[in-house]
Amino acid sequence: MTTYLLFDNAVRSPEMRHEISEPVADPVVFIEHDGKRIVAGPSLEAEVFAKREDVVDEFWSFADLGIDDLNADETIPADMIRPELVLRALRRLEAGEVVVPPTFYAQVADHLRASGIKVDIDSAVWAERRRRKTPAELEGTERAQRSAEIAMLTAARMFREAEPTENGLLRFEGEILTAEWVRESMTAMLSQQGTDSDEIIVQSGDACLKGHDLGSGPILPNESCIIDVFPRDRRTGAFSDMTRTFVPGRPSDELVKLHKTCREALKIALDACRPGTDDLYQRVADWFHSQGHPSQLHPSDPPKHNRGAGSAGPPLMQGFFHALGHGVGLEVHERPFLGRRCEALRPGDVIALEPGLYYEGVGGVRLEDTVTITDGGFEYFTDPYPYDLQP
Repeated sequence: MTTYLLFDNAVRSPEMRHEISEPVADPVVFIEHDGKRIVAGPSLEAEVFAKREDVVDEFWSFADLGIDDLNADETIPADMIRPELVLRALRRLEAGEVVVPPTFYAQVADHLRASGIKVDIDSAVWAERRRRKTPAELEGTERAQRSAEIAMLTAARMFREAEPTENGLLRFEGEILTAEWVRESMTAMLSQQGTDSDEIIVQSGDACLKGHDLGSGPILPNESCIIDVFPRDRRTGAFSDMTRTFVPGRPSDELVKLHKTCREALKIALDACRPGTDDLYQRVADWFHSQGHPSQLHPSDPPKHNRGAGSAGPPLMQGFFHALGHGVGLEVHERPFLGRRCEALRPGDVIALEPGLYYEGVGGVRLEDTVTITDGGFEYFTDPYPYDLQP
């Protein structure tokens, strides 16, 4: 019999949030044992879990486990009271072995082991549990996706209404349009929709080659601007992730061609989305290679001085130099992995696909959608936001 154990709060720990659904801010114990799901925590959480029979079979208060006696015993260090409560919960169930995630508190694990409990750390087990999204998480991702699209509309309007100045910049509502201003406006729109985002990437011109750099300074006319927004639904903690590329003004022929190539790459990936597929990255890298673009699998394409991992010289920094995508859920980046070690898709997976091409002096293009895998293929959470290069 496998006993699954968590000890954490549901704000810090995506594993705990997935299992109990409620954003409990204080550490609680979650145990799944012999088909029964148990939460042990402060008495003030009892009412919360009394309403959640869908996720918890029993609630044990710390008072039931003897927290008052532990607090009164001055021979027990204060920081050992919670580890002892976890141990007492397991002993009540006569559980001698538990499976925990890599983020499990080392102090608690040490106490359990010293008391004869076998503690197995297994990241794959907990990743697999989180790949099976709850209905609430799927609803949260849909809300996050809708808010991302509304925020993207805000950015597109700012680009569309901006006017060029004599010094080669863009003016919007009387002020120079900057990445910071676009980000601030999008963040405000997300908040109005019940979501939030710690970061929004707004990269103009050659800043598109800077990976996860947030971007700063003026938005450049006639240059590509990559906007990557990954909001979190405040109600459930679930994320979505989307990227579009805009050119305020007239795009160069090179950018138009890159955009067309990335649009086809996204279509290739989406068309292959079905349970069992484990070569999404390979398919997209091969497509880019056929069009003359380097990738981590084909680093020898021009520019030749940019070579990939496993070869002499610096890592690939132009062309298609990153993974195709990633799982999305209670973290914006989670399993399944969709890079060179691409994992097989399963029904219920929520994934983001983000093919991109980047060249110094030209700029970059990236397009990204979040979808869920079904028994027969995939589904969008909403009708996809337009892919037009010009806003």
